[in-house]
Amino acid sequence: MTDETTEYLTQEKFGELTKELEHLKTVRRKEVAENLEYAKSLGDLSENAEYQEARETQANIEDRIGKLEALLQSAVIMEQRHTEAVDIGSTVTLRK
Repeated sequence: MTDETTEYLTQEKFGELTKELEHLKTVRRKEVAENLEYAKSLGDLSENAEYQEARETQANIEDRIGKLEALLQSAVIMEQRHTEAVDIGSTVTLRK
């Protein structure tokens, strides 16, 4: 694993992205499949705006799923540290 492909995330962000991925795979995929079936039932697919929109939405969802899977696979969970040195995962407070 190189630094270019490693993603540093907090546990909270990792959880949020995992929930988003699960939602896309279960709920959104099903909704898009239903929309595609409905749009197909309207007839001629070459001039069917609903069908084209559903296909575009499907492509966007699949793209996002792929990106999330890759990100979560390469993620390193960072813990907050309270030290004098600033590093990845540090919480910094600025004072005037």
